[in-house]
Amino acid sequence: MVCIYSYTVSDTLPILLSDASGVPYYRQVVDQIAAMIRSGALPALTELPSVRRLGVDLKVSPITTRRAYADLEAAGLVTRQQGRGTFVAQTADTTSWASDRAAQLLAEAVQKSRELGLDEDAIRALLSALLEER
Repeated sequence: MVCIYSYTVSDTLPILLSDASGVPYYRQVVDQIAAMIRSGALPALTELPSVRRLGVDLKVSPITTRRAYADLEAAGLVTRQQGRGTFVAQTADTTSWASDRAAQLLAEAVQKSRELGLDEDAIRALLSALLEER
């Protein structure tokens, strides 16, 4: 059975979680909120729902949402203010975050390619072909 949960705050924070993706829920939350910040859908100083509220609405543990917010804060995308809440950072460093995330995804792809028996030249050729498609 595939479960997909959806959460929306004033049509500005749509988050979809899927247990079929194989990606941990906290990572799905991080990736989706970061994408909204990068695209401008969540402008600077936008207040995000509380850890508890988001956890309840997504039907996940507050630990899951706390970790997602901690990752977003460590990436410089959000700030937490004691007693006030969590907000999109005024100077969100989306370029650095995107670069770090892309490096992580590429490292995973290289590892999987090696596990499939491809050597470095074959991996480079595949990457070059993919880049030329655009």
